[in-house]
Amino acid sequence: MSPRRHTRTRFRTTVAALVALAATPALAGCGGDDTPDGWTRVETGWLALDVPDGWVETGRVTDQWTTGWQDAEGDDATLQLLASPTLGYYRADVGRGVVLAGAQVGGLPGFSVVEQTEPVDTDSFELNRTEFTYDSDGDGTYSGILWVASDPETEQAVAVQVTGPELDPDIVDTIESSIAVLDTDATPTGS
Repeated sequence: MSPRRHTRTRFRTTVAALVALAATPALAGCGGDDTPDGWTRVETGWLALDVPDGWVETGRVTDQWTTGWQDAEGDDATLQLLASPTLGYYRADVGRGVVLAGAQVGGLPGFSVVEQTEPVDTDSFELNRTEFTYDSDGDGTYSGILWVASDPETEQAVAVQVTGPELDPDIVDTIESSIAVLDTDATPTGS
């Protein structure tokens, strides 16, 4: 496997509330040399990313969000991290449109985009970021961050989303800088 990892670009970090959906089939975790202390490197499908140690794996949320973690068990959880490790064959900007269309059309009540970045576009990696808010079941407005990454050559795309009532910028930064697209034979979601 050859990870195509982005180098950190200028992304504005915002402290925001987050919420998500959760899910996870089989995961292959492996700590890499670049994985910070207190985090575990996970590889699944076309996706590699770092997940905070101690976060609980969750079940499949939807056909799209097939892998996930949360910061505590059950109702004690405040943060969720979801992944679509085989989103499909898209450039990052098109993949973002696919995910956002689902969130806007019946996915999340009160969904609203706050800010978007253009994809980081190199010969080997594209990454974009969308900050959003939505209404959480009687808990007020939550915020989230969605990243979509792709390999421009293969157009293998992955998506990662973190949500909850308050977002720690260190968690956001670590997740964002760890996202990589792997060149594997995984089957795209929905195939």
